[in-house]
Amino acid sequence: MSLSLASGIGVLGGVLIAVCATLAGRPRRIAHRVVLALGWLWVACVIGFTFGTRSGGGQAVNIALLDVANPADLLDFLLNMLLFAPGGILLAVLRTGVWPAGALAFLGSLAIEVTQYLTASGRTADINDLLSNTSGCIAGYACAAAVRKAAHEIGRRHRYAHEVDRLSRR
Repeated sequence: MSLSLASGIGVLGGVLIAVCATLAGRPRRIAHRVVLALGWLWVACVIGFTFGTRSGGGQAVNIALLDVANPADLLDFLLNMLLFAPGGILLAVLRTGVWPAGALAFLGSLAIEVTQYLTASGRTADINDLLSNTSGCIAGYACAAAVRKAAHEIGRRHRYAHEVDRLSRR
């Protein structure tokens, strides 16, 4: 599957999901409809980047842990984290909890690595990808949770200031 085909499927599927969810009125919260549509787009892009790009070659399985002295390995680890961070953000919007989000990221990444191995796609099933993908999802979740907490605190302070102002006018 090419990257452009996966992206096209992602965009069309995301729009279709958003329209159908809106017409059906399910899920009720608009944020959940948006998450469904964006989630579909994100999964399609992950599949496109995973199977639609050329492999660096190498062995079928890599169980050696990350060599932090190798800049290429470190960059690959960080890019994989970045690729999975949106999944964590979407799961945070759904308020799944950090442990379920981490478990979903781990299982999704494990499915990708097993598929790469079983299909003999020329891609390497790599323990470091499993770790970086899971870490990226958890990091995305943590960032979204921090933003939500900060927004909640700002809103609370704003409401408190209005209440103080209202009471001082009496």
